[in-house]
Amino acid sequence: MPDLFDPLTLGAITAPNRVLMAPLTRGRADRDAVPTAMMADYYAQRASAGLIISEATGISRQGLGWPFAPGLWNDAQVEAWKPVIAAVHEAGGRIVAQLWHMGRQVHSSVIGEQPVSSSATQTKGHMHTYEGRQPSEVARALDLSEIPG
Repeated sequence: MPDLFDPLTLGAITAPNRVLMAPLTRGRADRDAVPTAMMADYYAQRASAGLIISEATGISRQGLGWPFAPGLWNDAQVEAWKPVIAAVHEAGGRIVAQLWHMGRQVHSSVIGEQPVSSSATQTKGHMHTYEGRQPSEVARALDLSEIPG
């Protein structure tokens, strides 16, 4: 039976051990959801884990519901992730992205438009924004024509 320090293969990734770092949203990207140098340092310091699962990483501006969370939907973001990944690899680690869309759990002040959901609904409570916590808003129903592919 394998132990904690035996390698683990997941698809094309072979981790040097079975220690996994769970995703922890740090909020260290810039306001355009572009990863920063601080993120490269943070993840490289944790590279001894067999596999790092990145913090929640937005797949679109529309689904990015947390201030200063990173994204992965445009060229600037993709380029800014490269030094983060390189720092982890140079320290002997492996990293994968936790992809994220928060649906109705976002605020229009963060994404610049009304939140979307499978139906026109409103979540209870408050949302985190750049200006502090704000009351939730009614989301609009996403139309099938808005879904790529």
